[in-house]
Amino acid sequence: MALPHPTALKELPLPPEVGERFGELQVQGRFSRDPAMGRAILVRAPNWVGDAVMSLPVLSGLERLFPQAAITVLAVPRVAPLFPGQPGVAQVIPYPQGQEKWRRLWALRKRFDLALALPNSLESALGLWLTGAPLRVGYNADLRGPFLTTSLGGRKRLKGLHQVFYYLGLLRAFGPVESFTPPTLLLAPEEIAAAEKLLNDGAAAVPGPWVGLSPGAAYGPAKRWPPEAFAALAGALQEEFQAGIVLLGGPDDREAADRVKALMPREPKDFTGRTTLRQALGVLANLKLLITNDSGLMHATAALGTPLAAIFGSTDPVATGPFTSQATVIHHPRDCAPCLKRTCPIDYPCLTDISVAEVLAAARTWLMEAA
Repeated sequence: MALPHPTALKELPLPPEVGERFGELQVQGRFSRDPAMGRAILVRAPNWVGDAVMSLPVLSGLERLFPQAAITVLAVPRVAPLFPGQPGVAQVIPYPQGQEKWRRLWALRKRFDLALALPNSLESALGLWLTGAPLRVGYNADLRGPFLTTSLGGRKRLKGLHQVFYYLGLLRAFGPVESFTPPTLLLAPEEIAAAEKLLNDGAAAVPGPWVGLSPGAAYGPAKRWPPEAFAALAGALQEEFQAGIVLLGGPDDREAADRVKALMPREPKDFTGRTTLRQALGVLANLKLLITNDSGLMHATAALGTPLAAIFGSTDPVATGPFTSQATVIHHPRDCAPCLKRTCPIDYPCLTDISVAEVLAAARTWLMEAA
């Protein structure tokens, strides 16, 4: 069973290039350094699982800056389960859809001294303003300056850095940033044990390691390695390592998972769309390896310390690759990369160029190391 990788729990020095770029951000507006103004902090979380995981260093940084503070995370339901148990997080409030969200924001009025908007949307800054928090921090994007008391300009100077550092740059509002804690997801021992039981429940004993496959990706087909390739890879892992194969993903990934399962020589354990996010995290923590497209589960796996092989198509692993040393990134960029498109007009060569043998070799390295 996997636990957070030991190095991931350490506070690390900020890379010099990142520090230089942070120094080019322009902090505009006022910020009180009175410790009393940071006792109740609201953080509006990103809306997607991968982005939410990559924003976790902001929470760790706030805990260091304001050790007496109670941090509340406001998050849409699909990412809210990531935050309970994270250091410094006292409460997680679901952010609903539709008109109800405005009533929820109004109900939070006067409860917070300081609020941060991690998404770049106008709505997220307006939401902080509606809470009445006297100090409101975010990037100066999408004409949101009037709703923020402290905004950061020059965010385009962070282009080329990992998204983890883009979110972390918001802490520049409070002074120089010299260190950070990499994204780390913490699970209770009983959650990991329950997931282990879920893996083994009703199944014949698996002689080899549990290996996860995540064949979906919310963004579109330009991020999805073909199901036929995933199925062939699964068969090779079952043959060579006697691996137990686990399919993982959300409800929207069911079609991709069903296609993989139909092509596999032996039945996998299929949890796609059948677990809560916390249960899925527990399963990931029990795996020896996850093989995945660029997806939210990829980032969650990295933050849990479980090894992974990540397959990239239209997106950029420099900006959104797994933030861990426990990963192999497989990427065949073309001249048009990264196009960041959902679909491809020339039949997805950056994905189809990736062979089963290449991904199997990456998997073999991690599984032999874990043996």
